[in-house]
Amino acid sequence: MPSRASNQGGFTILEAVVALAIVGLAGVSALEAVGGELRAADRAAEAYVASALAQDRLAAVGLLAPRDFSHLPDSLRRGTFAPPFVEYRWTTTAQPVSGERELYEVTVSIAGGRTAYAITTRLYRPVPVGVLR
Repeated sequence: MPSRASNQGGFTILEAVVALAIVGLAGVSALEAVGGELRAADRAAEAYVASALAQDRLAAVGLLAPRDFSHLPDSLRRGTFAPPFVEYRWTTTAQPVSGERELYEVTVSIAGGRTAYAITTRLYRPVPVGVLR
């Protein structure tokens, strides 16, 4: 007849090890997911900064006179940004669109850190013919 002590409920060592392994795997998975989210948030922040810097450079190019689009000034062709964005640099190109008069395709590329971002648009810049009063 078995003794009463051996009929008591409880975990064996094997069950405890299996349970601990399952909890450990779940913990590691959760930590990896959090790490992935942090990396994605960091990349998104860098992309946001690069996008804003590209928009800034594009706005500067948009202020050019029509005659300056054929040869961009050095100050708009390439450069770096002031602090706190010193790790970013930009290049700008402006090419006339084939078959279209006074239409230019402008590309601003931003590079820095782990980020590379480019924005392309078309700008219509007619040459003024006369003076309007």
